Amino acid sequence: MKGLILAAGLGTRLRPLTRPPSEGGRSKPLVPLANQPLIAYPLQKLILAGITDIGIVVGENEDELRTGLHRVPAELTFIPQPHPRGLAHAVDCAREFVGADDFTLLFCDNLFAEPLSYALAEWERLRIGEPSMHAMIHTYPMPDPRACGVAVVQNGWVVELEEKPAVAKSNLAVIGIDLLTPAIFEAISRIEPSARGELEITDAIAELISIGHKVRARHLSGFWFDTGTFADLISAHRPVMEEFGAFQAQGRYARSELRGPVGIARESAVEDSTIDGPVLVDSNSLVTGSWLGPYVSVGKDCTVAGCTLSDCQVYAGTRLSGVSAAGSIFDGELRFTADGLVAGP
Repeated sequence: MKGLILAAGLGTRLRPLTRPPSEGGRSKPLVPLANQPLIAYPLQKLILAGITDIGIVVGENEDELRTGLHRVPAELTFIPQPHPRGLAHAVDCAREFVGADDFTLLFCDNLFAEPLSYALAEWERLRIGEPSMHAMIHTYPMPDPRACGVAVVQNGWVVELEEKPAVAKSNLAVIGIDLLTPAIFEAISRIEPSARGELEITDAIAELISIGHKVRARHLSGFWFDTGTFADLISAHRPVMEEFGAFQAQGRYARSELRGPVGIARESAVEDSTIDGPVLVDSNSLVTGSWLGPYVSVGKDCTVAGCTLSDCQVYAGTRLSGVSAAGSIFDGELRFTADGLVAGP
């Protein structure tokens, strides 16, 4: 089993938090969440499930990702997608990388709690008894799933799939955690671009059914987020800190009260402050005269002085002084809430 992560997107809906690499900015896969880049989370899921041969489909952000991921404990293959023509096109770019192997497909900006090993175990069991099964998708019930692919399922098997339908035939959204065989490449070669001019992976999986293959549906337990907006990034912060946070107070703290789970990296210091966890402070940062928490992450090389913050993310290199805020992201001189950019901190 190989892994494939789609990471060519630049995250235009998150600008100016994201900026084109040509302008010295960050693309969406490297947007921080709880002091880790978004792409770190699907990578971790694959590695913990024992999948270490991983392809990453990239666009103009290839150099940025090569630099940002050089310490990942896995064999990474960077696969160019020269022209963005849809998710199925991105998958098709990995045809040579996949070869004859089954593979797990994830998106760089999708976050979920459930261990991937659960799905892999079910995949291996079903493949023995159902050799015609060539895909397993994950579904998630939503009040209105029309912004996603929508699946109609009978006895655990998908009978119909539609991408972003005007009228949803079920409440089951298709959420981009897919286990696939190389048969998907034949299906991709048979589909046409959608109304928005893209080759849709939902259409390709539906084509598998049309040509006689079986597609299994599996319900995902726990949380799931598609971090496409500022509101998503802020909403995901709490569950991600609870699920993935490494809370060790290794740095220095003086004249301060630490309550609950608190992580202070080495070379960092907390002085004259109250820290109400969960709170993470990354390396080479100083927190002084402040009240942080709950649910605050402070990145590398930051200074937070005289501030009161809750449900906030402070990105690397940011300097804050005398700020009181909740539900915000601070990136240098920029501040973002669920509604987007706020002028100044």
